[in-house]
Amino acid sequence: MINVSLVGFGRIGRDLFRQSLDNEEINIVSVSDTADKENLIYLLKYDSIYGQLDHEIKVMDDGILVNDKKTVFNNWKNAEESDWNSLNTDVVILATGKPQNLMESEMHISKGAKKVFIASTPENLEEIPIFITGCNDDEIDLDSSVISFGSNTANAVAPILKVINNEYGVEEVFITTVHGYSNSNRLADVAGEGFRKNRAAGENIIPSITNSSKVIETVLPELSQKIASFSMTVPVPDGSTIDLTLSLKNNTSKEEINSFFDEKTTKDDLYKIIGITYDPIVSSDVVGNSLSGIVDGLSTMCIDDNKLKLIIWFDNGWGYASRIIEAVTMLGSQFE
Repeated sequence: MINVSLVGFGRIGRDLFRQSLDNEEINIVSVSDTADKENLIYLLKYDSIYGQLDHEIKVMDDGILVNDKKTVFNNWKNAEESDWNSLNTDVVILATGKPQNLMESEMHISKGAKKVFIASTPENLEEIPIFITGCNDDEIDLDSSVISFGSNTANAVAPILKVINNEYGVEEVFITTVHGYSNSNRLADVAGEGFRKNRAAGENIIPSITNSSKVIETVLPELSQKIASFSMTVPVPDGSTIDLTLSLKNNTSKEEINSFFDEKTTKDDLYKIIGITYDPIVSSDVVGNSLSGIVDGLSTMCIDDNKLKLIIWFDNGWGYASRIIEAVTMLGSQFE
């Protein structure tokens, strides 16, 4: 069993914890968060998006007991305060939502962690290897001490871009993520960093710049200087979509592209990572879906045989957490 410690118990941290409960190979031994323990336990038990936790939580003085597995809670603020040796931690997952640097990540190793997984994009894309399942599996070594999982948008798009580029060749890519709001957004208009980000997310469509294109170019260098990305935060709590517009080198059609993904999503290329649907779904229909992305076959469009538009649905927290859980499980016998 792999002992995992979570740093940060927000959306991704709680998604990781929930998914670990049905995985006999993973034991969440600790949660580090500056919020008080009672609030964190309450938010784990009652979730506005995923509903009430279907497991009994026994509260203890220093943590909780779920499925006979004990999780200790502490309020370590950074790597310097941590002591992973005392918890017998194998993997630390940094799920604070903030970009991480290599120095801070490696300090967790010096404090006893054997490996650090970063559930966000690193500060410096060249310092820390980024692993995206279905995209650069052969290039990234899970033996590395520090690994980033990039962004949820990159996880939803990069595997799709890889297979399209291999089959048809990609000239240009425009990515617009239509994203549910998160706790980094405002409930009301409040002064802060950035004028648009100061506006109430439940009342507005909020445009913003995203570095998803840079993350994707890092894992798919063959598409360097060919991708531009943009984001729109919309008034839904979960369930997002990506408008992917491409110029291709080789001609295709709507029918051919859909058939292409019918095949790829049932084989090793994208199996259990990317799906395709022909049902008339909406954003709430992908909440809790563990795939990185789902191609909307009804919305596929082609113009002039080489201009392609795809709509890709994804749960911006759950699918991303699923890839991290899978990666932890893949470590297998490293920590036995």
